[in-house]
Formats: sequence, C-alpha cells, structure tokens
Amino acid sequence: MIPSRKQYGTVAGPHPRTVQVGMDILKAGGNAIDAAIAAAFAEGVVEPSQNGIAGYGGCMVIYLAERQEVTAVDYNTVAPMASSDQMFPIQKADGPAGYHVPGRTNIHGPLSVGVPGVVAGLCLALQEFGRLPLAQILQPAIQSARYGFVPNRSNLNGIATNADRWRRDFPETARVYLKNGVPPEPNQKLTNPELARTLEMIAADGAPAFYSGEIAQKIVNHIQKIGGCLTTEDFHQYQAKIVEPYQIQYRDCRLSTPPLGAGGLTTLQMLRLIENYDMAQMSVTQRLHLLAEAMKTCWPARLKRFGDPLFTGIDPSTELGDQFISDLKSSFENGLKSPQPGKIVAYEPISCTSHISIADADGNLVALTQTHGGGFGSMVTVPDTGLLLGHGIGRFDPRPGLANSIAPGKSPLHNMSPMIALRGGRPFATYGIPGGRTIANNQLNLTVNLIDLNMTMQEALDAPRLHSEGAEPIQMEDVDKSTLAELQKLGHEIEHSPGIGGPGHGVVVADDPAIQSGGTDPRGQGRVISS
Repeated sequence: MIPSRKQYGTVAGPHPRTVQVGMDILKAGGNAIDAAIAAAFAEGVVEPSQNGIAGYGGCMVIYLAERQEVTAVDYNTVAPMASSDQMFPIQKADGPAGYHVPGRTNIHGPLSVGVPGVVAGLCLALQEFGRLPLAQILQPAIQSARYGFVPNRSNLNGIATNADRWRRDFPETARVYLKNGVPPEPNQKLTNPELARTLEMIAADGAPAFYSGEIAQKIVNHIQKIGGCLTTEDFHQYQAKIVEPYQIQYRDCRLSTPPLGAGGLTTLQMLRLIENYDMAQMSVTQRLHLLAEAMKTCWPARLKRFGDPLFTGIDPSTELGDQFISDLKSSFENGLKSPQPGKIVAYEPISCTSHISIADADGNLVALTQTHGGGFGSMVTVPDTGLLLGHGIGRFDPRPGLANSIAPGKSPLHNMSPMIALRGGRPFATYGIPGGRTIANNQLNLTVNLIDLNMTMQEALDAPRLHSEGAEPIQMEDVDKSTLAELQKLGHEIEHSPGIGGPGHGVVVADDPAIQSGGTDPRGQGRVISS
C-alpha cells in the first residue's frame, strides 16, 4: 500500500468484517480507540476459533496523540480462587516436554477456564479513551451474531476438524457451530442469536452485565455443573487494568508493549541484545545467525523465570537494565561463536489469537491482541448465552513449583505482544501478530524489518521468518540453499517451516500522521482499509 493522506485513518486486521467495522466507526466520528474496540467485539463474533467476548483475555497498547503518551490495557485472565498448582495430574511422557496431563484437562473442559477478561478490557479502554457510546460500538458485533457472518478458511477448517469431538464431548458447542449437525460449507453464513442477546445486555449495562449479573451466573452455573471451580465471586473481583507499558529505545524509535504476563518483554530483551550490531550492513546469513542466537538466549530465561509479576516479583527495570542485559550477552556471544543445541524448557503446541492495528488521522494508534488461547479455547459453550469460553488455565504450566504454575488469583504467562513505535516522539507504527510462542520472535523479525531494514509494513509482513524457543533445529521459512549451507557451516541445524505464526497486521504513519500505509499478512485472509 502506497502511503497517502487519509481523512479518517487505516484499519488492518484478520477478517474483512472486522476491518470494515473499524473503518465504519472512524467514519462515524470515532477515534482509533473506538474503532479498535468495535472491531475487537466484532472479531470475537466472526472468528470464534481465535477469540471471543468470553475469550480468556488480551492486551493493547495505545498512543494518545493529544496527550503525546503511550499507555496499555491489560485484560489477562485470572485463575479461580479455588484453583491450585495440584489440580492437574502430571504423568511422564516421551516428547519435548517430558510430561503430559491425562486427557489434556488443563486445555479443554471446565477446569481449563479462568475468568474471561475480554469484556472488561474492551469496556475499560472505551470508557477511558474512546468518544462513542458502548451501545453504538457493539451494534456491528450484535448484527453479525444475529444475522450471520461467513467464516474464513481458518475457522471453517477448525470447525470441521473438531466436529466429531464436539458432538461427543461438547454438545452445546456442536449445536452452535454445526448447522443441522454438520460443519458449514464455504460461504455459508453462521448465526449466533444467543450471543446477540448477550451482547445486547452488555450494550445496555456495560461490563457489570457480564461480571455481576445474569451472564456471570449462567457461566458459573454451567461450569460448576460440568466439574469446574469458577464462582460468581471470581467474576465480581475481576478487574482489567490500565498499566504502564514496558519501553526501550531501539535505534531512533521508542518501542512500547504491554507488561507481563504479555510476551513483549522477551522481544525487548532480544532487541537489546542486538542493538550494537549493524543489522542493515549484515548479510542474510549473518542476520539470521544473530537473531537465532538472540532467541536461544532469551527463551530459556523467559520460560524458567517469568510469571505474574505480583507472584514472581519480576522488575522490568532490572530485566531491561544494562546489568541484566550484559549477563545475557555473555551467553549470547558464546552462542554466536559456537552455536549449541539448546533444549526445550516447557512445551506448548497450541496457538490461536487475533490482532488488530489501527491509526486515525489525528495520530492516535492502537495495537490490540486478544485470544481464546488454543483453537476454540476450552471448547465449552454456555447454554442460553452463545458464549464460547477461553482456556486461561491452559496458559499456566500445569506442573507445581514454577514461576508460571497455577495459583488462586494469579494471571498466566502468555505470548501476546502488540507493539507501538514512536520515532522522534511522533507516532511511527502499530503492529502485532498471533501465533503462540512464535509471537515474541515474529515481533523481533518485524521490528528489525521495519527499523533496521527500512521495509514498508507490507514488506515486513511478507518477509521470511525464523523461530526458536531455545533449542535447535531453528525453524525457518523459505531459506535458500546457499544461506542454508552457510548457516549449517556456522553450526546451526535448520528445519524448514511452511509458515511461522501469522497472520500479522500493522500500520506505518509519516511525520504527518494522516499519511499512512497498512499491511496484512499473506499467511492469512486479512484486510487493510484506508480512507
């Protein structure tokens, strides 16, 4: 997309309906925050495999042009007060993790459900930073639920893949998403009238309708009936939070991302490791070698040490400070000299998330990411509500005694890492991506592409990616034979991947914030609208 002056702004997201909703709100007089919240509620209807209004949570980072400041909203889930780090049996198993939970009850079913954070977070952001009333913001989501939407390829495939299991184990989910007992055909509309009524209750009474009234009671009654431990008190106590983002200076840009449990701290640490290297002057091989070793250095530390800061005492000023980065650099530089195999610290083969980026013509930016967790979250749908519940408990490590183990009232470590970049104190870019543990690494890839390699947003999203969680082989997309041979000569083991993460979305703005260009990931079916 060629940068050009916009009257309203630019919206980039994963589904055409989601993006159109955002643009319609900008044209109706809303700012980027209004547009993002409306788009996020609509996204929670039209991409049920990725997220929903009862998804376990999300986070966003916002640049407020009038105040010239960046803030963040954290709406991560919290564990029920009746939960504990002993609630799931752990058995030894072959494979990267070395363990498994029988029946994966920490991932699917009633015990996998924490307090859903999405409604609280979206309503809080709208209340504090938006212009338009909640009832207007929610109308597009209500219309999509009542009159239907066309699932995209990812959601159609997810419904078809899970249909047999839903019929057997999750009959209410089967009733909602299987029409006449079978998955929808391509271009066939799905409706969810019960969800439309739930959304109307929220439109009338705000977040309290979800957390203090009939909706919460229905969720709790159903979860307890099928063996979960959520209570109405868990819902009453839940609060989304406006928080200070984590920030670093990288080259000529100030980068901001939400705090832990979000994944952006790891991205910022990796960027600090490479900040003294001239990425633009490196060969492709040298650059991939550097990025791979940065990932291998930071991921084991993340998975061993990070968890809810209220429980672990993690201090971002220490984690991003010169002394700690210097300590990491010792391992990093050793890896550059002689790459080691590494090892998997904790295994997590699940991902399903949505990202939305919006810039308005006044210079406000939003980067918003929200999720069910894995595909269709807990797979539990609550009767008479249309609500599919996320699996927040699945984001914890089910083993006891670890930084990210389960505890009452604790929030889990997750991977969402929306990012905003300022250049010279002015808005420059909003970008983000889904994909589980690939997110923090792909945000590293995107940041280097945008800032070091001076790519457009679309070029940055198109570019091949690499991924490691601390161990070889390094996963790479589209690596040519000569680069592959050079990396192997350096000591790396490379595994080709047909796709790493995605689909990401973003917007870049010029010194004049009304001059904008957006991008959407070729790995998905997203869209960019500018006007």
